Amino acid sequence: MFKIIDNKKVEMTLDEVQMYDSLLKSHEPYGKELFKNLFEVNEEGIIVYLYPPQKKFSLEVIIFLQNLMLHQHLRIIYKEHDEAIKEMKSEMELLKKELKASSKPS
Repeated sequence: MFKIIDNKKVEMTLDEVQMYDSLLKSHEPYGKELFKNLFEVNEEGIIVYLYPPQKKFSLEVIIFLQNLMLHQHLRIIYKEHDEAIKEMKSEMELLKKELKASSKPS
């Protein structure tokens, strides 16, 4: 799921969107302003850089962005790990079949 934050497409889970909305509500009426110029994202909506705040800021917002960035990168790592394990398992099955076939008496 994607959410637009500071005119940037950001990849987020439903829980993260709810936390973001909660932060906006708790900092009304200037909640969205607290997210301005604090981060950069790549084409997939993954936060790749956090800027230090240059104006009034909320520690809650900074910690939220740090955690969001961390969770995004962990999701990528877990996905790559799961895909590698799946590929290794299928390769192992092929090797087992080849080994069985080659060890059968002719």
